[in-house]
Amino acid sequence: MNWKTLTLLTFLGMSLASCMREDSENVNQDRIWARYELFYDADEDITYARATFRFGHSAGTKLELTEPSEVRFNGDPIPFREGLAYYEEDYAGFVSSGTFEFDDLNGNTYMNDAEIRSVEFPSTFGPIDQNASFEIEWDGDALGSDEIVSVWLNGINEGDAQLFVENSDGATNILLGMDQLQQLPAGTTTAIIERSYTPDIQQGTDVGGVINGRYRGSTRSVEVE
Repeated sequence: MNWKTLTLLTFLGMSLASCMREDSENVNQDRIWARYELFYDADEDITYARATFRFGHSAGTKLELTEPSEVRFNGDPIPFREGLAYYEEDYAGFVSSGTFEFDDLNGNTYMNDAEIRSVEFPSTFGPIDQNASFEIEWDGDALGSDEIVSVWLNGINEGDAQLFVENSDGATNILLGMDQLQQLPAGTTTAIIERSYTPDIQQGTDVGGVINGRYRGSTRSVEVE
């Protein structure tokens, strides 16, 4: 068996494992772990409301809700995506906040509010000198608690992407270190910025869950010199 075949089989095995699921009627309702995400992609100008349910914990078996159990966003039932084994609805434009509602089979309703906080690159951005650290002051509010701003720089070579993260309370900029910048090839580089807000879950089962509001800014091209 050659390496390409082995790689393909490994990928298929991982994909199948990630999509394996159980019906929620077969598990203890108090052991349903939930992840709620509100995600805006500026390049698409689409907001996605997503919900994932697992048994027991964040790495547990994915669950498909058994009727009459369901999940809603701002009152709209969210459809189940078979291929990915999670719930997703999309909305045109930027939906900055909303409420997820999850009804289990025991008659309990869990309500959780999600909020997206925006971030964009500044209008003037680059070029970037590889031989010095580079500071980006983003377009958006200062960071609060439970927030992270991330920047990815991806050059023309395979596997050269670099990730930079800022999570300090009150931060208004992110510093790109010289050691990582020197891992990038000179030339045009794709730049992506994201802001993630992950407050505590407001209403959950005995095993809890996660709430995330995520904003992905407009993709930019920048010269690395």
